[in-house]
Amino acid sequence: MIKLFRNIRKNLLKEGKTTNYLKYAIGEIILVVIGILIALSINNWNQNRKDANEGKAVLESLLENLSVAKKQSEELISEEDTLKVRLIRILRIDSNHPSTNASLIPDSIFVSAVWDLNSDQPTFNAYNNLKNTNKLSLIKSKKINEKFTELEFRLKRLNDILADRLSVHQIRVDDILENDINFIPLIKSNIPTINIESEPKNNYEDLLKIKRVRNLLGMKLTFTQDVINYRENLDTEIKHLIVLIKTELNK
Repeated sequence: MIKLFRNIRKNLLKEGKTTNYLKYAIGEIILVVIGILIALSINNWNQNRKDANEGKAVLESLLENLSVAKKQSEELISEEDTLKVRLIRILRIDSNHPSTNASLIPDSIFVSAVWDLNSDQPTFNAYNNLKNTNKLSLIKSKKINEKFTELEFRLKRLNDILADRLSVHQIRVDDILENDINFIPLIKSNIPTINIESEPKNNYEDLLKIKRVRNLLGMKLTFTQDVINYRENLDTEIKHLIVLIKTELNK
């Protein structure tokens, strides 16, 4: 094709047809420009299709991660609720079930209420990996990007309250287990073969009348309620993101 154009130009020049040659040259330039524009258009179309496929893969990866994180979140909230119920029970402040206030406190319930503490968070490995590799830019939905920003904010708030609760627990609450009770009988549930017949039994009724002990467990209860609130806020953001991503993938 190029050889043909070259021969046409030569013949026009030999014949002295300058005007025709100029018209032909302009036409040839226009054809070249059109060819370039078509090539760019095809290239852009291919790139857009590639980006769209990669963006879909990113959303599918995030959706899978969020689905796992949602289950983790629900389990963590359930554990916090259990801890809250046990703290209320041993403090004898259950207004909904006053009859339980008169029941004896088993070792297992007491040690669980005082000892248990979960600082785990739902994992967002896929999101963090995509963020570190700048792949999140492939997400075109403004709403999804805004929700992930909100998710990070909620996650940070949860991390802060978990750190505060852990600090108070390590410094203050663990002191109850160290100084105010006989801890040996409480480990039999973990080590059933030990003999605790000669170990003094704990009187939790008297222990829980001590103002310092009640206040420390009350602080743990307050922190636990705060943690539940922050975990539920995070759980709501996860749920909203799952809905948004599913909607985007179905378009």
